[in-house]
Amino acid sequence: MDEILTTAKKQIVKSNQKSNQKIISLIKKNSKITIRELSEKTALSESGVKKVIKQLKDNNKLIRAGSLKGGYWKAVDEN
Repeated sequence: MDEILTTAKKQIVKSNQKSNQKIISLIKKNSKITIRELSEKTALSESGVKKVIKQLKDNNKLIRAGSLKGGYWKAVDEN
């Protein structure tokens, strides 16, 4: 039973990492991309995209510059 849970947790972490990387990649290509567009391109729900973005912001990997409507996203390089 513990082995099944461990495997499931690893798969969830791997899936989250892929979502994070995909969203960062899309934002680097288009800093003005919308939540809706990210949702369409990642096959995540809009609330799922918002959750990933919140995690990325909390981990200082993503910042929002400007206003909600007229602003843009900026991926923070880890160099």
